[in-house]
Amino acid sequence: MNVHRLSFAQLDPPLLAIDDPDAVVWAGSDVVPPAIAKRVGEWCWFRIEGAATYRFAAESPDRAVRCAAQPDAGTAQRTVVDYYFRTVVPLALQVYGLEAVHGTAVQTPAGAVALCGPSHAGKTTLAHVLAQRGHRLLADDGLVIDASSSSGPVVVQPIPFSMLLRGSAAQHFGVPEYGADDDAGDLESFTPAPTVPLVAVMMLNRVDQGDLALRRLSQSEAYTSLLGRCYAFSWTDLGRKARMLSAYARFAGSVPVYSLTYPAGWEELATTAAAIERLVVAPWPAERH
Repeated sequence: MNVHRLSFAQLDPPLLAIDDPDAVVWAGSDVVPPAIAKRVGEWCWFRIEGAATYRFAAESPDRAVRCAAQPDAGTAQRTVVDYYFRTVVPLALQVYGLEAVHGTAVQTPAGAVALCGPSHAGKTTLAHVLAQRGHRLLADDGLVIDASSSSGPVVVQPIPFSMLLRGSAAQHFGVPEYGADDDAGDLESFTPAPTVPLVAVMMLNRVDQGDLALRRLSQSEAYTSLLGRCYAFSWTDLGRKARMLSAYARFAGSVPVYSLTYPAGWEELATTAAAIERLVVAPWPAERH
């Protein structure tokens, strides 16, 4: 199988500026710092502000990610490695023909379930609860999907990662906060595990008040929602953009996508996780409250 490898080197990066029209810029959040992506010739460059600059080949026939990183002064090596798995590998695989989604995933007996949504929607927290209930974690924050087959299933490609449990969530579950005990940070190469068929996608909406509500999205709603959670290294390659849109159309047409609104509160998480488990065993009707 293909092996993804990260090495450390002194690089000579091009100018990576937020006002560059040829670059893709992510504004960042309270969890993830700002980042800039740009292709120059045969190389793809990715800069995570305050962490490191990465470089990987713009083409890889075997879809192996061979990447070099130059850490910023004072950045721990385990942090550079974790960003490599969490962000760089999904984006590189998107360049190579797979799709990268802002989401988390677990493996149930029925197959993989993806949890998507904006920041603070509870993706990681809910995934952690599902893991406590016996489901294997497949991805956190950066989810790699293969929707290229016109006849086969849409599948999830597992990638090593560290859970982004922070603050009150880490304290509530009694686990180390993100970055304190980082198993993935010791890896600099890995062989991808077998893919897992994707059986459902949950578009999460956590609310302060209200009841659990689950509704299956129409194909057009699913397509729009999935595209809203996608990552793309560049929008300038029109051929790759067209293939990506076709892949998401197949994605939306073959995998059930649900809107899942659930109430905030630690005591509600088990109920929400149980609803997801029931769904993948016996799919709910188009709308149920």
